[in-house]
Amino acid sequence: MAQGLRRCGLRVIALAVAALLMLAGGEMTAAGEEKPDPRSEIGGLQSKFVDVNGVQARYYEAGAGEPMVMIHGGFTAGSSTANVFSRNIEGLAKRFHVFAVDRLASGMSGNPLKDDDYTYQGDVDFIYGFIQTLNLGPVHLVGHSAGGAIALYLAIEHPEAAKTLTILAMGPENPSPAPENKTRLDLSKCPDQSQYEGLQCRVAMLAWLPTTFDEEYWNADKFMATLPKSKEARAKLNAGAGRSFDFPAFKQKMLEKVREEGALQMPVLLVAGKNDVLDWGLNDEKAKLRGEMGLFEIIAAKNTKVQMIVITNGGHFMYREHPDEFNAYLTTFIDTWEKYPAAPAQGNFPKPPTNSSAPPRREIQPQTQPGVIPGRPQIGRQGM
Repeated sequence: MAQGLRRCGLRVIALAVAALLMLAGGEMTAAGEEKPDPRSEIGGLQSKFVDVNGVQARYYEAGAGEPMVMIHGGFTAGSSTANVFSRNIEGLAKRFHVFAVDRLASGMSGNPLKDDDYTYQGDVDFIYGFIQTLNLGPVHLVGHSAGGAIALYLAIEHPEAAKTLTILAMGPENPSPAPENKTRLDLSKCPDQSQYEGLQCRVAMLAWLPTTFDEEYWNADKFMATLPKSKEARAKLNAGAGRSFDFPAFKQKMLEKVREEGALQMPVLLVAGKNDVLDWGLNDEKAKLRGEMGLFEIIAAKNTKVQMIVITNGGHFMYREHPDEFNAYLTTFIDTWEKYPAAPAQGNFPKPPTNSSAPPRREIQPQTQPGVIPGRPQIGRQGM
């Protein structure tokens, strides 16, 4: 009887401690596992958690087709999470097995175990670990902005893990514009970018349509960004965590692998918003998409499976502003390359002589007829 009373007393104490943790803004854990909190979820989505090398990863899962992993952008522990894909997941799940995951220290995912992992390499390792932990095999990688950089670097370092690669919007992976080409992103009216309010202001300014974000989105975003673990992550970043990582040198090395060595040979899709102010020069009358076009040229130097789509009347979050259109483009792109896996010929068009107006001639003849696009009827062909 005494033992039973002791067990009962311990159970009451445990419940009391759990209640205090919840009141303090913490999350109840059992055996180190997070439990979903509806305050972090939007669009009818329900969170799942999985341990990735000692760090809990929050993700959404829907569908039952080929696996697709979606990686959000934004600064670490900032104003961006897997919630940003809430308008796309249901539609894409009709064709794919969709996984949208919070990056390291972002949303409801845990913080890195080491300060040295507050880097792009740390994020790449985390997403790759997520793919391995769930045994997803080759996946369709989709990354937005900074998440596009993570997807790109992951595909370079682990090509066997990426069946296709899709990069959305201007991001740190794009060639940097000239210093004098300031963008239209004016943060002068935003709070300090080292604080959540400043990061939220930046995200709001990158939206093009007034419907890009709603109250449900911002409420969940603020809840996650003000959790103790999120504040801890921003404090570490502000104190210098991860600064020993030489990102410019890392980025240059990765882009050289693509341009010189042809490290990317899977189908690659670039999607740009025509009105993305992050890549719209302050003095340009129209957006010229310099960053996206620069990355396109780098990938296309060795890969003929690269394509680019520009969505009009769309900003940095064009996939969220036009979800049905974006989902259709992405699905068609993937389906096309599954039906026609052979790459187009790698043509070589030298510049014409300066004393001649004749058009350049191919040094290497294509293996297929010029102008034949996989999956598209050709004008003039019999039966077309």
